[in-house]
Amino acid sequence: MKKIILTIVAIFIANSFVSAHPAKKVNLTYENGVLKIEALHGVKDPAKHYIKKIVIKVDNKEVKVLDLDQQSSSISEVTEVALPDLKKGAKIQVKTTCSQFGSKQGKLIVGKK
Repeated sequence: MKKIILTIVAIFIANSFVSAHPAKKVNLTYENGVLKIEALHGVKDPAKHYIKKIVIKVDNKEVKVLDLDQQSSSISEVTEVALPDLKKGAKIQVKTTCSQFGSKQGKLIVGKK
């Protein structure tokens, strides 16, 4: 009986980890003082499984933290943040964190393609 219960619990835990995942990729663009963030994170229900936190750093200094309570679509989280007057060569790092498991980063150097 113990083996059956342990097997059921193990299957349930494994299934939870399979559905929990960080963003697949974080795309960044910076134009006219606006940073566009697109975190590719396909989910079934963006109100329950979503990108919950976005941390933005410029030149290794934290400049903005966004705490979210749902994802903008079932495909990705897309948001824009005003970051005026960044100079060419500024290094932008964005870390996204999933509400269930994991994180993913994206990087961009202003003015570099």
